[in-house]
Amino acid sequence: MSDDNGPENDDNAPAADNQGGKPEEKSVGRLTGKTELSSATLLIESKEVERTSYLTVYRDEKEKKKKGERDYYILSISKIWNDSEGMKAELSVVGDRPRRPFEVGSKVFLAKEDQIRDLLGIDNPPEKSVALGKLLGYDFDVNLLIKDFGRVFITGRSGSGKSYTMGVLCEEFMKKGIPVVILDRHGEYGSLKIASEEEGGGESEFIDNIIEFSDLTINKGADIDIEYLFSLDETDIVAPNLCSIINMRGISLEAQETIAGRLLKKLYQASTSRKIPPFYLFLDEAHLFAGKKKTSTCETVKLFSQEGRKFGSNLVIGTQRPQLLDTTIRAQAGTWVVHSLSDVNDINITISSAEDLSRDNKDDISGLDRGEGIISGEAVRGVPIFVKVRQRITQHGGIGFNALDFLSQETVEETQKRKQRILGEKSEEQIEAGKEMFKEILGDKTKDDLLDMISEMKVKIKELEEGITKWKEKYEQLQSGEGGVPSDMPVDERVKELQTEVKVWEEKYNSLKERVESAEGGAGMDQKTAQTLEQLEKYTKELEMEIEQLKKEKGEALNLAEKSIRELKKTSR
Repeated sequence: MSDDNGPENDDNAPAADNQGGKPEEKSVGRLTGKTELSSATLLIESKEVERTSYLTVYRDEKEKKKKGERDYYILSISKIWNDSEGMKAELSVVGDRPRRPFEVGSKVFLAKEDQIRDLLGIDNPPEKSVALGKLLGYDFDVNLLIKDFGRVFITGRSGSGKSYTMGVLCEEFMKKGIPVVILDRHGEYGSLKIASEEEGGGESEFIDNIIEFSDLTINKGADIDIEYLFSLDETDIVAPNLCSIINMRGISLEAQETIAGRLLKKLYQASTSRKIPPFYLFLDEAHLFAGKKKTSTCETVKLFSQEGRKFGSNLVIGTQRPQLLDTTIRAQAGTWVVHSLSDVNDINITISSAEDLSRDNKDDISGLDRGEGIISGEAVRGVPIFVKVRQRITQHGGIGFNALDFLSQETVEETQKRKQRILGEKSEEQIEAGKEMFKEILGDKTKDDLLDMISEMKVKIKELEEGITKWKEKYEQLQSGEGGVPSDMPVDERVKELQTEVKVWEEKYNSLKERVESAEGGAGMDQKTAQTLEQLEKYTKELEMEIEQLKKEKGEALNLAEKSIRELKKTSR
């Protein structure tokens, strides 16, 4: 038996002159079992090998080598496990493949940094690349060429780091002077104005390149009141070295959707006529603006995703629930950044939609830690890259982030001067026309309009109730032993989808209620309207209770399903 720990072990450290230039080092394992042109099985003999390790098999000295071919092959680990023979891994060849299967027993080595950098194409000039973080398991940066990114899709469950990564990408684009437009639903991205605590806090290096539009009565750290948004030219919103943040915190979801749709249409038309330079549009929680239900805003986002790139209008889409996003928009993504997902449907849809991901990545996606992600698609060279996202140089803001808590009085005064310069160039007619358009978007709804909207939401709530009733019936069938085992178990996937829908509709309901109570429609709230709202609120609460009850029953339902399967097997014998 060979000693794997001694440097004198010649078997583990074959000479460089007969192994295609392989350096003297210890192997970490050997190929075993069946080997193919694109895959092989590794018997691991070193604790240095991890799931994210890249490995090397050197060419046999007898193998003919064409000009320009490497002296080695790089392999990645697609699966790792332990059995009675020891720790094993399923390997996939990355890049050039051998012309014949690897020899069984071939020694395998940890790949060197320069070998990995060369193969993955991550060693690019900083001025031309995006630095998202470090290669997971290694202490060197992943620098991917900006020109290869195209449309970017970022997904991950709540708390996985999705929004943080979107902030990192914003920083990278701003460093290069690339115009950025951010549709900010919750007022989180104003934090780009403030340096992270690791950078000393205070004003960030981007402070002079950011203009934030918002309702100044709610978001006091913004620069220009959002009511002037449609008074401006497209070139006031998209310009080199400019990041325009459309902070919609405090505005109803319905109005947010309309603002997004109209602004996107305006910018798309400007880009097709080359009126504005190429830019990136960031759209977080995209499933709320571009879900499976057809709306004018969804159609505009779809147009952006399908045609925008040829005119320089690129999208960065972020969502926690890829399964709820419009299918066409999802399919148009060129580069995917996938953080941890737990929902089975979301994982399956991500794998089927993202280039270069496969079933082997299911456990990888669900097992990612916070801040870890998998990059696949156009930005990488045919192999998913695991990364640990770098720390932001600006603060990661929460909902309602107020930049005034960090900015000096001098800076605040300068931003006010900038506001006056921008608006001072507009005629009174332009300003008033834009304000009227914005007022129309917010909508002075009449009492009848509001009641119609409430009726529409009641229909949706009813649909959701029926969905829950359907799943309760299936549960009761399991309890009584009738109907066998439903083919579309488990129940929890449908429950999560219902929960997300309820959240969206509840937000619409709360927004509508606030508007009615504040008498925005100018007609006040009569008894009938109040009763209708009260009934809708009751429906929503009952629906949430039904879902919670169903979640509690899920475990018992699955146990009953397993029991039914066992009984069926006994009967069939």
